[in-house]
Amino acid sequence: MKIRFIFDRKRKSNEHVPGDIELLLYFARNERKYYKTDIGVLSNEWNGYVINRKDSNKLNAELSNIRKKYEKIIHDMQVDGIKLTVSNFNEYLSPRSEVPESFLNFMYEEICKNKIRDTTKKQHFSAYNALVRFGKIKSFTSLTINNIEAFNTFLRNEDQKRCQTTIHGYHKRIKPYIAKAYQLGYIANNPYNRFTDIKGKSKERNPLMQEELDKLEAIKLPERLEKTRDLFVFSCYTGLAYADLEVFDYEKEVVESNGMKFIDGHRFKTGAEFYTPILPPAMKVLEKYHLKLPRISNQKYNDYLHIIEARLGLKKPLTSHVARHTFATTVALAHDVPIESVSKMLGHKDIKTTQIYAKVLKSTIERNVIQKML
Repeated sequence: MKIRFIFDRKRKSNEHVPGDIELLLYFARNERKYYKTDIGVLSNEWNGYVINRKDSNKLNAELSNIRKKYEKIIHDMQVDGIKLTVSNFNEYLSPRSEVPESFLNFMYEEICKNKIRDTTKKQHFSAYNALVRFGKIKSFTSLTINNIEAFNTFLRNEDQKRCQTTIHGYHKRIKPYIAKAYQLGYIANNPYNRFTDIKGKSKERNPLMQEELDKLEAIKLPERLEKTRDLFVFSCYTGLAYADLEVFDYEKEVVESNGMKFIDGHRFKTGAEFYTPILPPAMKVLEKYHLKLPRISNQKYNDYLHIIEARLGLKKPLTSHVARHTFATTVALAHDVPIESVSKMLGHKDIKTTQIYAKVLKSTIERNVIQKML
C-alpha cells in the first residue's frame, strides 16, 4: 500500500493560479484513488511540501495531519482484516450514520435543499411524484434492483406515449439521491450499479418550413391565440426558449451594432451567454407590444399552440421548442449561417448540442449543388 501527495494533477497552476494538492492512495496495481485536501498553492510554492509562503508551516502541518488520518484508516482496516480496496476504504472514511426511516422523505428534503434552478427542481419533484405513484419504493430497504426494474416498467405502462428518452429522464433525476444515500451509508448497495438505463433516441424534431412559417404569421386569430402566435413567431426568429421569453427585457438585453439590434443575454436554464439578431419579423412583434412581450403560462402557451396547429391544418406538432428548432434550421442553417454562429445565437455551451438541430434541408442541398457543381 503506497500513499503520497500529488500536486497539480490537472496541470492548471502557474505563478498566479494555484494548483490542488491531493493525496494519492495505491490500493493495487490497477486500483488507485485521489483524495482532495482542499489545499492549493502556486507552482513556485511546492517542492514535495509547501514552500515560499508565510503560512508554509501551518499548511504542511495540515497536510501531515491529513496523511496521518488516512494512514490510521489503513491501519484499522488491516487490524480488522478488511481487504484494502477503494470501496472498503471509502466506507471507513465515511462511516454509516443513523438511517432515516423513509427514502421518499429523504429525497424530498434533498430536492428542497438542492441549489438548482426552479425549472430543474420542478423536474426533480416530477420524478419524486412518479415514485410516490409507483408506491413500491418508500424505505431505504426497498431500494433494490428488482424495484428499480419494476419502476421502469411502471413508467412505461403508466403512459403508453412516454418515450424511452423521457423514461431515462426520470431515472436520471432519481439517481443522484440514491447515490447520496449510498454515499452516506444508508444502503449497502446502489441498485443503479446493476440496472441498465437505456438513454434512447430523441424523437425527430420537425421545424416549420418557411411556407408554414409565413402561413402562421398571416393567419387571423382571436386575441388569446394571437398573443401565443406572436410569441412563437418571435421565438422562431430569435431562437429564444420559452423560459427566456418569460424574462426577456428589451431595455437590459438589447444592444445595437452596425445598424442591427441584437439580444445580448444569458439563457435562463443554463446561464450560458447568447447573442442573436432581432430579425424584422421579431422586431415587428416587439413593436406591436411596445417592446414588452406578452406573458402566458407555459401550459397555456403549449395548449394554445396545439389549437393553432389544428387551425393551420399542420401535420406536425407545435410546441415551444419547435420554435427554437425552426430558428436553428429554417431561419439560420437553411440560409447558410455557419453552425458555430448558430451555436452562439442559441447559447449552446457545446457545439455538439447545436448539431442535433442541424437537419440538412433539401433546399440547402439543391442550392449548393446549383452553385458549386453546375
